[in-house]
Amino acid sequence: MMNATTSSSQRGAVLLSTVMLLVMLTILALAAFSLNTTQTRVATNSADSMVAFQTAEGTLAQVENALIGGTYSDSSFAANQNGLYILDPTADPVWKNPAIWTSTSAVLQGFQGGSNAPSAYVIEKLPPVPKPGISTKTAIRVYRITVRATGKSGGSPVMLQSTVSLQ
Repeated sequence: MMNATTSSSQRGAVLLSTVMLLVMLTILALAAFSLNTTQTRVATNSADSMVAFQTAEGTLAQVENALIGGTYSDSSFAANQNGLYILDPTADPVWKNPAIWTSTSAVLQGFQGGSNAPSAYVIEKLPPVPKPGISTKTAIRVYRITVRATGKSGGSPVMLQSTVSLQ
């Protein structure tokens, strides 16, 4: 014959172990969700940074070609404004001032690429450098280009610099 269990002899062990199992599964699910969210955020920020870098590189190449092609004459730098500056050796370089990057009149607009905003750049005319082994009367003109670009979200700013020497 079978033993019949009475309600007074049951202690709820199955209920307690089931609740514990559900709590552990909930914690695991929340941890997996949090990890997935973090990985998505990291991947998005990485892609945004890459877009900013590519936009800055595109602008840098565009400006280098413009300088080599003669788009900017030496007289363009005389006003010392609108993105074209003459280096002042006694002051900080123009590109170090964060305020110029938010002013559309202090910088030139460049390549937009995959970004939501066009990049900005400044060109600084550096002191001329004499050609090696030749008279100091014929100097090489040197320019420093600084480009600042952001990604699609407007964050992830990237700043690149290049120097161009022209004879």
